[in-house]
Amino acid sequence: MKTNPTFAIQLTRLPGVDALPGLVSLAIDGSNGEKPARKVGALTDVALRGRLSHWNLHGANEVAALRKALSLDEGQATLHEGWAGLASCLHFWSDFTGSQIRPVEWQCDQCAVVQKENVGAGVGETISLRCKCGTTKRITTQAYLPRLK
Repeated sequence: MKTNPTFAIQLTRLPGVDALPGLVSLAIDGSNGEKPARKVGALTDVALRGRLSHWNLHGANEVAALRKALSLDEGQATLHEGWAGLASCLHFWSDFTGSQIRPVEWQCDQCAVVQKENVGAGVGETISLRCKCGTTKRITTQAYLPRLK
């Protein structure tokens, strides 16, 4: 019987912004640490919870330990999941219904630098992002509609 390869889902809490918890950085490693993990983007807590509860793959104790580890800035946790292949794993974590990881582009009001982040958030969810100059910006995610040609 063939078993699916196991992938390490690496999660790191980014620094908080405007007294709100930071986003959770998401990277996926399918090389058993032989290569750097593939950075996918960042998730809000709501987007992360939706993914974790989707197939109920992770028990309550594992989820509680994960939440505790990610409760502080720079907190880290790793989940292990079996997938048919890297493409399946990336598809699930990046294209999750209702909170796909999408490019968020914004211009800093202070230094006018255009910022780009890949963020997974629910439609209508407000997130705070920080520019390298220290200025913060609140952005409410919109429904994703593909452009028609």
